[in-house]
Amino acid sequence: MAQLASTRSPRPAATYTEAVQRIQTLQALDGPEIRENSYTQFLTHGDKTAKTIVFYHGYTNAPAQYVLLGKEFYDRGYNVLIPRISYHGYKDVLTKDQAKLTATDLIELTEETVDIAQGLGDQVTICGLSMGGVMAAWAAQYRNDVDRAVGMAPSAGLPIVPIWVSTLFRKTVPHLPNLFIWWDPRVKDKVDGPPHGYPRFSTHGLAQIFIMGRRVFDDSKRVPPTAKQIVSITSAFDTAVSLKLIYKMVDGWKAHGANVTTYEFPKEQKVWHDMIDPTQSTQQIDLVYPVVIPLIAGDSPKA
Repeated sequence: MAQLASTRSPRPAATYTEAVQRIQTLQALDGPEIRENSYTQFLTHGDKTAKTIVFYHGYTNAPAQYVLLGKEFYDRGYNVLIPRISYHGYKDVLTKDQAKLTATDLIELTEETVDIAQGLGDQVTICGLSMGGVMAAWAAQYRNDVDRAVGMAPSAGLPIVPIWVSTLFRKTVPHLPNLFIWWDPRVKDKVDGPPHGYPRFSTHGLAQIFIMGRRVFDDSKRVPPTAKQIVSITSAFDTAVSLKLIYKMVDGWKAHGANVTTYEFPKEQKVWHDMIDPTQSTQQIDLVYPVVIPLIAGDSPKA
C-alpha cells in the first residue's frame, strides 16, 4: 500500500496570512451546489493564536456537525478550521458524487489542513469523528508537528464482524459496481437525522476510508506515531465501526511508548456512533460534550 504514503512533503504555512490564503482556496471549492451551513468554516480571532484546532466531519455528514464544538473552542481562544470533505455537504442529499471519494482525497486534505494549522496557532490540535477520525489517526501517525490528535470512533473497519471481513470488503469492493445503502432501509430518504447529512452511503466511498484506515493500522504496529499526544474516544455501544480494530491500533501506538489517552463511554450510557452532531436524533450532547471537550482540550474529563 505504498501508494498511500503522504502525497507530498509537509508544507506548513509560514504565516497567518499564508494560512488564510490557503483556507480561501479550500473555500473556493464550495460552489452553489453546497448547502450554506456546509461550507468550509473558519472561525478566526484575526491573527495567529496560542492554540488552533481542525475538526474533520464524518462520512455523509458536513462541517455543520461541529457547529457547537467549533464555537466552544473559538470561545476558548482557538482559531477553528472545519473543512468540507470532498463530495459532502451538497444540497442534493441523494447525490451520487460521494461514490467518487478516494483515500487520496482524504489524505491530501488531511495533509493540507495540518499544514494550514501551523500558521493559525502555536499549538495544533487535530480532531475527527468516524471518517474524520481516520483522518485524525493519519495525522497522529505521520505528522510530528501535531500537538494533539483526537480520534473519535474512527471508521477503519466493519462493525461486529472479524477484521478479515473488513479486509475482504476493502480489497474487493473497489473492483465491484458501487452500491448505495440506506442508513435506515425502513424509511430510506425520510430518515430522522441531520438535514445536512446524506441518508445513504456509497460502498466505494466507504472502502476508500477503510483503505486509508488500514494504512494507519498497519503502520501503527511497525513504527511509532509522530504526534506529541494522541487521544482515542470510543463508545462501547457503537455498532457502526470496528471497535476491535480501534483497540488494536491504539495498542500498537502504546507498544511504541506513545503518549496515548483513551476514553470509552460505557455501554449502558447508549452513546451512538455520531456522538457529536447536535441535530442527530440520537444525540446526547449533554452527556457527551462535558467528557469530550476536556479530552480534546487536553484537560481531565469530568466524572
